[in-house]
Amino acid sequence: MTIAPTPPPAGWYPAPDGSSATWWWDGARWTQQQQQQQHHQSNQPLATTNALARLAMATQVLLIVCGVMSVATIGIETFGISAVTNYLNGLNSAIGVFDMYDQSTFVVSIMSSVSILATGALWAIWQYRAVKQVTGRMRRSAGWHAGSWFVPIISFWFPYQNISDLWRAIGRTRPSWQIMWWLLWVLGNVVIQQSNRIYIAADDLDQLRVAMWLIIVGETLRLAAAPLAWLVVRGITGGILRSTVPAHSLAG
Repeated sequence: MTIAPTPPPAGWYPAPDGSSATWWWDGARWTQQQQQQQHHQSNQPLATTNALARLAMATQVLLIVCGVMSVATIGIETFGISAVTNYLNGLNSAIGVFDMYDQSTFVVSIMSSVSILATGALWAIWQYRAVKQVTGRMRRSAGWHAGSWFVPIISFWFPYQNISDLWRAIGRTRPSWQIMWWLLWVLGNVVIQQSNRIYIAADDLDQLRVAMWLIIVGETLRLAAAPLAWLVVRGITGGILRSTVPAHSLAG
């Protein structure tokens, strides 16, 4: 009487096809399904951090674009101040130059507004995703990190605290230059808002020239804040990648 061999218990075994892979034996048949599922799950953190890295890179590119637009705005407003000054000094031909300024500032202001809005939206998404990578180490939720930028009054302080929390979450102390970045950003926005009010309510060219000077000051502050903002995104993203991606993945 021949006794049928007892099949091995369920578990992981070398693949029956002779390859170097490991297959799952469920007691009745071979399958790769669970192995593939485990492989997929192990790749999820890497895929998430790769998405964060791409998002950070796009945000950094837009910050550079904002810096370029600030330079363009400063140049055009300087051109406008020169045209207004020449006209007030009796140079009637300057009126044609002022028309050129008016057309140029319209185009550049639209481009600048679009770049700032796009950068703000992308920054909020980046910060939301970054907080999701360090859940449990923050005083506020990911939603508050993204939304606090757009809430009046709160936007003067919460975002600064949130960024400080992100530095601590990745094991780093807040950089000494962070307060400079924040002051430049807030003051730049306040000055530009004030310049817009004066510009809209201007009754004569002298008031218009004051608005132009304020725009130059505000854009200069924003321009100085842009590289520091770039460093914020780069530093926090780099810290998250180093803390969440396995060493062998980074080496690969």
